[in-house]
Amino acid sequence: MLYIFLPVHNRRDITKFFIESLCKQTNRDFQLVLIDDGSVDGTAEMVMEHIPNTVVIKGNGNLWWGGALQEAYKWLYKHLTNEPCLLINDDTVIGEEFIEVGTRLLQDNPKTLILAQSFSLKSGQAIDKGVHYDYKKLSFRQAKDQSEINCLSTRGLFLNADDFKIIGGFYPKLLPHYLSDYEFTIRAFNKGFNLLTTDELHLKVNEETTGLHGIKFERFKSYYKKFFSNRNASNPRHWMIFVLLTAPLPYKILNIFRVCLMGLKGVLHPFKVLITSIK
Repeated sequence: MLYIFLPVHNRRDITKFFIESLCKQTNRDFQLVLIDDGSVDGTAEMVMEHIPNTVVIKGNGNLWWGGALQEAYKWLYKHLTNEPCLLINDDTVIGEEFIEVGTRLLQDNPKTLILAQSFSLKSGQAIDKGVHYDYKKLSFRQAKDQSEINCLSTRGLFLNADDFKIIGGFYPKLLPHYLSDYEFTIRAFNKGFNLLTTDELHLKVNEETTGLHGIKFERFKSYYKKFFSNRNASNPRHWMIFVLLTAPLPYKILNIFRVCLMGLKGVLHPFKVLITSIK
């Protein structure tokens, strides 16, 4: 049986579309574990109507992505041995054979984390076929081939429960949202696990719901509140922690300096906008 861990938060209609796709799978041998982070729009109730045996883990609304997957890890640690697992977002579109293909690939590739290749729902263009993390430059790019992959997202990630236990959980207090999945898979790679993507396994992503938006300056207080919030993918605090957790010792100091420069640029951005408007 495949265990599917699905974090959700107040996106009932988006979640419903994904749940309906689960109900159409050719392989229905799965157990859905819903991490409902304080939804007040009836998301959990809707899911239970479609899949009555769903296990629901309740959050207080402050789990974010890293916290939700940590709750999944804690539940898994208590209940599972070496069952196959899937970590996935609710704003993805999967085909009817998605589970069938994913579980087969996982069975054929031991000690491997397998990510579904992502394509844009709107344009059909490839978004993610595996990432190469260059810790020397603190940069990420799409891997040119499988040998370059040393980092994956968790948007459709298959792995075995025992491997999950060996890798360890997430660090929601340190990396509550962005970079939490990258840190997890980089840690897996450094522990000797294979990271794999294949064109046999793919999904589509609704890019309008990803949450990646720029911060516009209107008032200083609101800008800085957003800049240092969990919603900002460029939050320098989170990047600092990411560097400390993932970069080899000789590159920690260099990359921390890079993060400081990035943070300083963000901090000074309102003043730049203000001066430009005065001119």
